[in-house]
Amino acid sequence: MDKRENELDKLEKLAESFSTMGDFTQIMRDSYSRLESQYEDVNSRLARVNELLRQSLSERNRLAHYLHNILESLDTGVIVTDQAGRINVFNSAARKYTGIEPADALGQSFHEIIDIGKARSEEAAGLAAGESISGEILLCPTEEQRIPAAFSITRLREAGSNGQSGLVLILYDLTEIRKLQDNLKRISTLAALGEMAATVAHEIRNPLAGISGFTALLLRDIEPGSEVRRLVEKIDEGVKSLNSIVGSLLDYTRNVYPEMIETDPVKIVENAICDIRTEPESQNQVFEVQVGSRRLKAVLDPQLFRLVVLNLLKNAVQACPSGGKIRVCLNRLESGAFQISVEDEGPGISDEARGKMFEPFFTTKANGTGLGLATVKKLTELHGGRVMAENRPGGGAVFTIEIPDSVQGD
Repeated sequence: MDKRENELDKLEKLAESFSTMGDFTQIMRDSYSRLESQYEDVNSRLARVNELLRQSLSERNRLAHYLHNILESLDTGVIVTDQAGRINVFNSAARKYTGIEPADALGQSFHEIIDIGKARSEEAAGLAAGESISGEILLCPTEEQRIPAAFSITRLREAGSNGQSGLVLILYDLTEIRKLQDNLKRISTLAALGEMAATVAHEIRNPLAGISGFTALLLRDIEPGSEVRRLVEKIDEGVKSLNSIVGSLLDYTRNVYPEMIETDPVKIVENAICDIRTEPESQNQVFEVQVGSRRLKAVLDPQLFRLVVLNLLKNAVQACPSGGKIRVCLNRLESGAFQISVEDEGPGISDEARGKMFEPFFTTKANGTGLGLATVKKLTELHGGRVMAENRPGGGAVFTIEIPDSVQGD
């Protein structure tokens, strides 16, 4: 009996142990479930964080690439140094100005690349954050090339940095500015000369009129063929030449305002050719007019356009005094602009004349005034157009005028 009770007691304890183990197993299962849920939550959050980091890195790379493209697209040289003064940014424009490849410039001191002088270098080294200095320098990227440039050096601002930050050096090409300054000086000088010449021309015109009148009286009374008459005729030719110069000078210097109306430019050209034919020096010339349409119309000032054509024709005649063909072509461009060109068979345009032919008082002709082509340029620009000159492949020169927004007939 005691033995049976003892076995039952053991069985009860074993059952109790199994029951306790079952409860513990359930607790372990519940804990595992909670851990699994927490793991999935943490894993999900980690995935979101990784995605945000990936997006942030992608955005950072995109922004860095965007800023790099901006730097490389600039025509301004940009050189950036670190705190030690070593170059870590060197764009393509900086290579153009210095002749140094970026790979060779990176890691170098900018003083080894750009020599701004000892005093300015020391001044740059002492700049505080946000301060800058500027000046001008002559850069020599090659042995033949010289580039006048302006530079600006600024100390970089770095948030949270207590130490000295790097420098940014900006280089600007001053070549075009120098050209504009030179052109402005030349224009100012020409304007002063023009005013003086106009005043002198007005003062000369009255005495010339008197001399011309007296020579006409003398020619009326002197027998033809005499030596005295020959001398008086020389005086008369000289007076006429002076009158022509004075007239050209006054035409160039006077202020004019185009009266734009719809005009037949072909008729103006034909009338100008008739006028030119009366001059002795044009007797050996053959004139040819080519027109895209006989009903070509253009919005022009007829009087001013006539002066333009006359001056171009005179220039062509003087270019080939021994004779030749002068061709005038009128047409309309696809843009709607009216175009006229005058071609001659002369010696063409020399390198010396190419850059100066439209300047007042510049001439390569022995008896030229230097005002014909200058007047052409002035009157063309008053029409809002432009004038171009080039040599023809077969010899001679061609002068082309384009005036925009013209009216074209059928």
